[in-house]
Amino acid sequence: MGKFIVIEGPDGTGKSTVIEGLKRAYKDKNIKYFREPGGSQVGEKIRTILLNKDTQISSATEALLFAAMRSENYEMLKKDLKEYDLIIADRFLMSSICYQGAGLGLGVKDVEMVNDFALKGFRPDLNILLMLNADQGIDRKIQERELDRLELRGLDFHERVVSEYQKFTNSQGVKVVDASRSKEEVLSDVVEIINGEMGW
Repeated sequence: MGKFIVIEGPDGTGKSTVIEGLKRAYKDKNIKYFREPGGSQVGEKIRTILLNKDTQISSATEALLFAAMRSENYEMLKKDLKEYDLIIADRFLMSSICYQGAGLGLGVKDVEMVNDFALKGFRPDLNILLMLNADQGIDRKIQERELDRLELRGLDFHERVVSEYQKFTNSQGVKVVDASRSKEEVLSDVVEIINGEMGW
């Protein structure tokens, strides 16, 4: 049975960049990668709804769509963890807790409860949490590309998200990486953490 590791963090911390670096670093390893929102066939369709700037849905509907997507990804993980040594995701449960639970004010416990139903209590083996201040993260995103529906929310929203992520920094199963440094330094730290977890 393989392991499941998630790259987590607020917007602009460089998660996607780290994932691309990991694909190069581990090109000879038996690893599968996926992203959230997205992942499964159904998940990618839900991603289109969630990130489209023209989508108008309630906060509760947004949280439930994330949970529905995650239920599909759980079914995918159950099957694929038998085939791969490692599966790496760009975001997972922690994102819903921080973005919908704290950012949208739906309540951390309620969002976690809905996701527990979707995941049947399943959790990653390890969360690697990239941390950066909210204003720095959004500034990076603006420089990279046009913002999506979730990223367009105001600084107050993103500060609530970052504040909730901060609560995870001392949690079991979480390793924190300072994302304010260079891409190379961040990737090096993530690789070192993964190597330690996998015994590589």
